[in-house]
Amino acid sequence: MWTVLEVGSVMRGMLTILAGLMVAALPAKADWLERAWSDDSVATNGAPAVTLAANGGVLVVLPEATLREAYAAGLDTKTAVSLFLGRWGQRCSDVLDLEQEKKNIKVELFLQRPVALEDVPKAVQGEILSTLLALKKEAAKGAPKSAKTPPPPPVESVFVVSETHVDFVIDYVPHGKASCRRPGSEGDAVS
Repeated sequence: MWTVLEVGSVMRGMLTILAGLMVAALPAKADWLERAWSDDSVATNGAPAVTLAANGGVLVVLPEATLREAYAAGLDTKTAVSLFLGRWGQRCSDVLDLEQEKKNIKVELFLQRPVALEDVPKAVQGEILSTLLALKKEAAKGAPKSAKTPPPPPVESVFVVSETHVDFVIDYVPHGKASCRRPGSEGDAVS
């Protein structure tokens, strides 16, 4: 039979282990968020986007891999998007300023994924070709007449955004505070 002292000791040990596991899980939660817009993530998974939606809410494009990392950290979609906006949402903007807390923001979430060039839909391939030709034409404008027009840049990776989206409403809380200054003001810097 266990004494009260032994039970207390076992409970403290279990609480210590539980606390250690919780502390170990915190960096995993934070890491996915810091990596979400890193150069490595953008090159591999595509660039996220945050912009104003037609309904006055926020349109968010997240790479599928970023959302999978958030799920692995134990978050649901709504919480992950809320944290993403709090960390990476636009600040210091006249159009979409996520510097202040906002209640009941409508969010439209689109997912993005890398796609092999040969698997890109024909319409998107046409858009890529048009863009490359426009880049080539623009490069030729600045070149001397005798110079050979440089070839268009190679397409190294293609990321496709889903046509469908998930809609939900969140209460938005920014993480940290930006130092917003208008151009022409002292310092001109925006952080």
